[in-house]
Amino acid sequence: MAEVEAHAVDNPIERLELLAGDDEAISSYLDQLEVTGPREREMLGELARTSTLADPEAFPAAHRRVVSSLETLGRHGYHGSGAAAAMGPLRNVVRWMVQLVARYVVVSYLRQVALDLRNLYWLREMETDGPAPERPELRRAREDAEALVAIFRRREIGLPTFVIGGILIPVFATGWRLTQGVAFRNWWVAAITGLVIALVVVGGSWVILRGAALASRRIRLSTRASLDELWRAVGHCGRPPRDQSRRFAIVAISLTVGAWVVLPAAVALAFTS
Repeated sequence: MAEVEAHAVDNPIERLELLAGDDEAISSYLDQLEVTGPREREMLGELARTSTLADPEAFPAAHRRVVSSLETLGRHGYHGSGAAAAMGPLRNVVRWMVQLVARYVVVSYLRQVALDLRNLYWLREMETDGPAPERPELRRAREDAEALVAIFRRREIGLPTFVIGGILIPVFATGWRLTQGVAFRNWWVAAITGLVIALVVVGGSWVILRGAALASRRIRLSTRASLDELWRAVGHCGRPPRDQSRRFAIVAISLTVGAWVVLPAAVALAFTS
């Protein structure tokens, strides 16, 4: 019997479960195990939890607020851009392209949040003891999340597939072949070609950056606080999902650098060779 008790105490997960609720005792025990990495400490902290919900009383209201915020984001997340106000007649076209980028970021975010919620609720429901009072709430929330997955199953890009495949791709391919076929026999041909390509790339990066900024602002305004509240109520589940606006911003900045630095160097090299 003593050997069984000693084995139980020596099991790190069971020891952490016994210490659950005492943060200082858990930290001291993790230091004894020489677990100093933040990711490893977070993993063991999650394994030490003794309940499926950190705050069962706050969970239902937090879940409803998230659903409400996602509905609002889906309705307003990528409409009403105020970009390109000084471009005259072209502003409507530019705003449409900005909103196209914002639509991709917002819709992909809505789909990701819905999937993450469904999977998180489903796992916690499976982990919950049958008679536990949290189980009915988790089941209802999981059914709601499954409905959200179906509701947000919309196209990220607001263009039909045949338009993307049948028009845009051939246009870009034709432009690439034309630039490849330019004979840089005169310096002014190389300079004009490089300038036109640079302006196109910079314009594209400007649109991408404005679209990512629009989506990021709307996402933060509508969902950031409610998702943080829900994640605290569930507890020990990492961090809420993030959108792709930061990735789009990095792409836009990289395109700008390439347009003003890399592209002129490539044109100069082609001209000299």
